[in-house]
Amino acid sequence: SSSDKSLTIATVLPLKGCLVLVSACTGGDLNSYRLRNAESAVYTIFMEDSTRTKESFRNAAEFHGMKVNVFDAKTSSFQKNETITDTIKMLCGYSTGQSLFVIRSKVEGVCRWLEEAISEYCRQRGFPRASFINAGDGRHEHPSQEFLDEFSFLEHKGWDTSSIHLALLGDLFHGRTVHSKVDGLRIYRKVFVDLIAPPELALPKMYEDRMIAKGYLVRKFSSIDEYLSQSKVATIWYFTRLQLERMGDKVLDKSMDLRKSVSMRKDFLDKIPPNTKFFHPLPRDARYPTLPFWLDGSELNGWDQQSQNGYFTRIVLLGMLGGHFGDDFRSDLKKACSPGPPSSPQLQLLQSPDSYSPTQGLRDVPADLDLGYSSALYRSSDFICEELISPTNKRKEKGSEAVGLVPIDKGVIIENLAAGQDIDRVWSLMYMVRDILDLHGVGGQGVRMSGDGKASGFISVPDVDISNWDRQPLKRLAAISPGSMLKVVKDGHVDKEFRLKVPPRVYNFKDIVCKNKACVSHPGNGQREVKPFFERIGDGTESEIAFACKYCETQHSFWEIWNYQFTYAATEYLQI
Repeated sequence: SSSDKSLTIATVLPLKGCLVLVSACTGGDLNSYRLRNAESAVYTIFMEDSTRTKESFRNAAEFHGMKVNVFDAKTSSFQKNETITDTIKMLCGYSTGQSLFVIRSKVEGVCRWLEEAISEYCRQRGFPRASFINAGDGRHEHPSQEFLDEFSFLEHKGWDTSSIHLALLGDLFHGRTVHSKVDGLRIYRKVFVDLIAPPELALPKMYEDRMIAKGYLVRKFSSIDEYLSQSKVATIWYFTRLQLERMGDKVLDKSMDLRKSVSMRKDFLDKIPPNTKFFHPLPRDARYPTLPFWLDGSELNGWDQQSQNGYFTRIVLLGMLGGHFGDDFRSDLKKACSPGPPSSPQLQLLQSPDSYSPTQGLRDVPADLDLGYSSALYRSSDFICEELISPTNKRKEKGSEAVGLVPIDKGVIIENLAAGQDIDRVWSLMYMVRDILDLHGVGGQGVRMSGDGKASGFISVPDVDISNWDRQPLKRLAAISPGSMLKVVKDGHVDKEFRLKVPPRVYNFKDIVCKNKACVSHPGNGQREVKPFFERIGDGTESEIAFACKYCETQHSFWEIWNYQFTYAATEYLQI
């Protein structure tokens, strides 16, 4: 959160000053900044190469007097297909004090998963709660780098948080340090961001949209040449290297032209505003640096100091997670003790009201009373809304006739399925619904065409008893077909109507999957304990609502989260 970043920066400033003084004389005392707990352990687990992040954390841990364990992933049981969850469980038991894990991985969302899973494991085993620091996960984010970047920017700006004008250059698509700027820049009241990258390296739309949603003013340029041809030039430039190891062959073929568009040249210097600083998370590609070596001795060089700041900020990060700094901060006990899976703090979710209860709206009725409809419908008010029907104005069931089916006297009807979608998708959804609700071999279905030519699905199921339906199939139906209607028919009339809304969370279903193949929950990564979990995002309208993966934050449409295998085509069925 932004408050955590502010605390970190406020703590780093006196610490850095104290260390500088100690290097000049012998009168300083650093003990007040040290954890001084020899039983606390820091594990650096780097499954991708690193110099600055790994070494700064190692030295920061030694500053605190902690046990430092440099975990060799290349010779570990990862090579025997052990999951990272099993590995971390084992390591938590190798110290009587708290364990802190600094993890870099190609798999995205690892730390978010481990924070959830291992916290519960430590509680059950009576271990001190473990802490996790994301030192870069794939092309997702690098929040610990963001701490030191924001500290470096503020140091350059004289600690002014009123506004920042920042140019982000280079490989913005793969650059996880850039992606972390979405949250990190919130410490400023006004944010102006210039994105400088060719289309092949442009910032993913998800991050650009999140910047705009936070009120940042965002401009885009395809090259430094184009950027310097206009007058509003930033005084803080943040370069990133081209991450060739993450690029496909098509992009690699253009690598020289792509580098040229985001590399500094001597003829650009006259157009750079006074008091400008260049920053870079490093390393530079020595063969083709976007920041050439002839800049190293210039006043533009801010990256060397930025790199050194990593040591100070990581001392503070370890101190915070070890409970030494920031003891004036308290966790939200109400959220910590709430039932059910924890939600992601990074996502702007549509939250239920504080007074909401899973049993809200449930009627107190005898257990043996035949309602004729499921009480689960009333325990699902977060995604099912009853449409009021006057007892004196109950309509005859005529929808079946509209699609060539015989009207039913008793049962259920599900209509308005996949409204507005193409015919193939409408038919696919109807059979998917039947599978989900176990309605095989009964009733009929058809496609209804509206006056404007839009299709929607209709399912009619006679003599079905829905009193045994629970939240899961209903929630699933709502997730795949928001806006559809569920009608309960009695004596040939529609007795109850329920409109299905998008549920706030979708999880615990065998046929959902995150489309990001790098996500920790994706089955291709072999992390068998991690199940897909999606959270609703958007403004509440069906056209804008989407789902975001809880772990890697990749956004999905309704259809993209489902891994359901369709084995039929619309041409096999009669369109009414």
